[in-house]
Amino acid sequence: MQIKQLLMGMFCFSASSALAQEDKDSTKNPLSFGGYVESYYSYDFNKPATHQKSGLVYSHNRSNEVAVNLAMVKASYDGDWLRGQVGLAAGSYMNANYAAEEGVYKNIYEANIGVKLSKSHNIWFDAGIMPSHIGPESAIGIDNISLTRSIAAENSPYFETGAKLSYTNAKGDWYVAVLALNGWQKIQLPESSKGMSFGHQLTYQPNENLLFNSSSYIGNEGPDSLRFFHDFYMQVQVHEQVKLLALFDYGMQKQAHSSKTLNWWTTGLQLQYAISDRYRLNARGEYYNDGDDAMFGSMDPLPKKVIGGSLGFDMQIQPDLFWRSEFRYLNSDGAIFKKGTANYTDRQACFTTSIGWRF
Repeated sequence: MQIKQLLMGMFCFSASSALAQEDKDSTKNPLSFGGYVESYYSYDFNKPATHQKSGLVYSHNRSNEVAVNLAMVKASYDGDWLRGQVGLAAGSYMNANYAAEEGVYKNIYEANIGVKLSKSHNIWFDAGIMPSHIGPESAIGIDNISLTRSIAAENSPYFETGAKLSYTNAKGDWYVAVLALNGWQKIQLPESSKGMSFGHQLTYQPNENLLFNSSSYIGNEGPDSLRFFHDFYMQVQVHEQVKLLALFDYGMQKQAHSSKTLNWWTTGLQLQYAISDRYRLNARGEYYNDGDDAMFGSMDPLPKKVIGGSLGFDMQIQPDLFWRSEFRYLNSDGAIFKKGTANYTDRQACFTTSIGWRF
């Protein structure tokens, strides 16, 4: 019943907003509807007895079964001074990343509204549930170079809830935003939280072939525990056929009732080569160091380092319909990957294939 009421409210709000905008400018329709569906099959060569992959991954995390990673429908409104999105979703991505949320929140992919604050400058105030300002990879698989998400993406927020004040300059090459958030990938503030968290995003794109991004987060992660995280990445269109993505993340966390500061960092490189307009190859190398057990502290045994690589092939069937396949290998210094019925190993090899459609 809650989902039905939410959908009814979404459509009523969107329709009334569209009519008001059309009265102002009959040539522009700011209201649109769309969605995304991605189904996949992933084969784990360790042949675990269960279908759940390692706790390192939250997307495409089911093995040896056909599954839906993300099925999402969304209404968007993009007017001259008002904008907003409402998206509802289901799938293994939602089950894993929204596990801590309650009730209808488990199925809200996005729900936000934005107001333009200046007639002469591109300054916006947005509030609600939004895609994360951290990292180059999103939940929409066909927008990413690799089929599966990197360890860096899996262990940083995909979504966030809060308020954002942003500015884009007239030329469009600089973007800056400051954010007040309900914590690290959370919709509701935990009862143990002492206050809001904060962040920034700074993007510089001097031309269509080069982009630099700096994003940060600082906030409480439980009683007397403070987390700082910085994400930097660079995207380069090296050639009309070659795209490069380089990333470096660093985090620190002050533990509760302890003078010790935990540190972790990760780096990665992704490469895409367009064979033609329809066929692409991609490759990824990544390294994650959590020597102080800040991010992997809930795993048993505790890994300190994870290294991985993947090779992929993509075919564009239609402009927004992609078939993708990938072989991925991960190696850890801890036996964290399930093998057979009751055994664990320090390595995992998976073959994943998916079909994704944006409509």
